[in-house]
Amino acid sequence: MQPIEKEKVFSKMLKAGKKTYFFDVKKASNGNNYLTIAESYLNKDNQKVINRIILFKDHFAEFGNNLLELKQYLQ
Repeated sequence: MQPIEKEKVFSKMLKAGKKTYFFDVKKASNGNNYLTIAESYLNKDNQKVINRIILFKDHFAEFGNNLLELKQYLQ
C-alpha cells in the first residue's frame, strides 16, 4: 500500500551551515492546512538525518508567539 501524498500549498527551503531546513504547508485530508518543519543534515557517520515537527493551524498562533518571545534571548 502506497502512502497518500499530501497536497503542498507552500514550500520554502533554508540552508544554514551544514543543515537544511524545510518549511512545508500541506493540506490534510479534512481540508485544513498544517505546517511541517524539517531539518536535514549528515551525521558523523555521513548518514542523512531528518527530524520533523508538525504544527496544526490551531496551535500556530501560540507557537509563533513563543518564538517571538524567545527571540530576545538569541540576539
